[in-house]
Amino acid sequence: MYVTPETGDGWITQIRSRDAEGFVVDARFTLKPDFRALIGGRVQDLVFAARSRLARLGINILPLDAPRLDSDFADLRLKIVAAIASFGIEAHLERIVIPGLRIGRLVFCPMDNQLDSSAIHQLVQNNGLQLPAGFSLAGNGYLILRPQQRVYRFIKPLTPAEVTAIATHADGKDLLNRLQVRVNVEHIELPPRDGVVTACSMFLHRHYVVLRNLDESLGIHLQATVLDPISTRGTNVYLEFINRTDQLIVNPSVAATVHEAIRSEPKPLYWHGRAQLEPGESEASTDCRSLAAVFDRLESASGHERYSYRMVAVTRDPAALLQGAQPDVLWTHPQAPLDPQVGPDLASRSPVEGLKNLECGTQLLDQLPEGGRATLLLGYFPNLVEHTQICTAALKHKIGRIIFRRASFEHGPFLSARDHGRLADYETLGLEVFWCNESRGHVVRHVFRGLRGYFTTPDQVERFRSCLIFAIYGSTKPLAEGSVAQVERLLIYLRDLFGSDIGILTGGGPGAMQQVTDIAHRLGLLVGSSFIETVDQKPNETADFYQTFQARSRQARQRWFEIASFHLFLVGGVGTLEEIGLTLTDMKLGVIEPGPLVFFDSSGGEFYWEGLRQQLAIMKREGRAPAWLLDQILMTSDPDAVRRFYKQILRLG
Repeated sequence: MYVTPETGDGWITQIRSRDAEGFVVDARFTLKPDFRALIGGRVQDLVFAARSRLARLGINILPLDAPRLDSDFADLRLKIVAAIASFGIEAHLERIVIPGLRIGRLVFCPMDNQLDSSAIHQLVQNNGLQLPAGFSLAGNGYLILRPQQRVYRFIKPLTPAEVTAIATHADGKDLLNRLQVRVNVEHIELPPRDGVVTACSMFLHRHYVVLRNLDESLGIHLQATVLDPISTRGTNVYLEFINRTDQLIVNPSVAATVHEAIRSEPKPLYWHGRAQLEPGESEASTDCRSLAAVFDRLESASGHERYSYRMVAVTRDPAALLQGAQPDVLWTHPQAPLDPQVGPDLASRSPVEGLKNLECGTQLLDQLPEGGRATLLLGYFPNLVEHTQICTAALKHKIGRIIFRRASFEHGPFLSARDHGRLADYETLGLEVFWCNESRGHVVRHVFRGLRGYFTTPDQVERFRSCLIFAIYGSTKPLAEGSVAQVERLLIYLRDLFGSDIGILTGGGPGAMQQVTDIAHRLGLLVGSSFIETVDQKPNETADFYQTFQARSRQARQRWFEIASFHLFLVGGVGTLEEIGLTLTDMKLGVIEPGPLVFFDSSGGEFYWEGLRQQLAIMKREGRAPAWLLDQILMTSDPDAVRRFYKQILRLG
């Protein structure tokens, strides 16, 4: 994994003044020890990069002095103005420019990690860096980047509530994506004393790019000036230009420097809380068998396997449980006899009646000291009552980690829509969640990528967070041998074009999906699966990251494919047809960013997608589908055509 040397988002600490132009504020940035050691005293090499969503609102944030450093923080004075007048954001500034607003990062951009023109050219030649079409490379190492022929405009004037949500809410960027739509233009016109939001396609893997305003006559880019190797890997890398002159500027451009990112070797975070194994300690001490044995020992105290006897244990030292130590607190349900009228589990009761009469062990969390951040072990993923008690304890930092053994009493390893909502709550509260998944034989950690979470092993967490993901859809029916070779050729082309740090995400079923999984593993790609509870599919056992969904969550499951940058449909049946419809609708509504859609038929017979091609053409002709959406579609049986299509539609140089 390669990361940009930067702080986290800083925040406004004080409003200094306000005038006709905007606000002067003080901001603070946390300096982690490794970052502080890296920069030393080179304050002059720190660049302030404003938050992208604020720049897309037309808000410019300019540093007024150099950062002032101490051991733990950096302080910086900033000027905040509404720079794109036509967006009408100036009237809303007072509502959002308040202490606590997160405004951007400090990035370390020294000259000694800047690439010269020869190095940049070699990267482009070797597909180690994908730059926008029409870029220029100067002899002094400066890139000249030109945006695509498109601009982004708001579909309506923004309300105060919408501006506040975009600027401050965790999912504000999703709202921004729905309200700010793209418009294709022949030339980008930058009016005098105004601005425009546009975009380009760029893929950074091991480098970060710093935008530099060298020539005001070509437009000035707002202060969102650093493009990093994790987030800058897609079709919509936003660029925000303003024109400070009294003359029209057509087709603005910006200079940039390319810097080597820092190679990061993240330490896996195991369920017992240690960041790495001790010298001489075997991997077996962290695996599923060892943890399952701990659960067996703790659950044997109740002597029952009923759902109502839900084991709950709390420990301050989870590693000690491996050595036979007892937890600090162990809940055992009272040994009440079974009621023959009720049955052996809660499934026969109504949910409301069952929960009302259920005494949960998580009530013992009230007794824990605040700030202890203990580990909570659960026999089952939390139900509603347990969830509320866990959230209350997490708010007071009584617990910091959850480990559960079984996803569901009724549905085995498959989680419900409510469960996914609870996982999002735990992420918000800062709780680590681990699953002792005995059906897969490993302990996995729940990790969010954007707004969607997946389970993966501790050693794959950072790779999952950073790789470029392709969603691949297809049938449970196997592909013919010749078709498998064509698909493998296609994946090789994608790896050559975008680099080796890519992954695929499938539905996780047998047939074509298993064949694609096997190909991807042979090529060294990361493989993910989004498993759905069905009677006709056996989930594959080799996915590097995965999520599970109960049958009633079929359409909600599609939201978890949002982590993919690209979508590729192989020959499939009714299920694939549903996924096609959901994907097209999501792009139309702005739920996911528009990007190239490939329909690939490697069967060698009559072209499988011909009927769909004709149907989409009719929809476009009758105005039932936007033309820009269908322009993103390629239907082909030629892997070479896919590679050419990606370069063309992404406008890569």
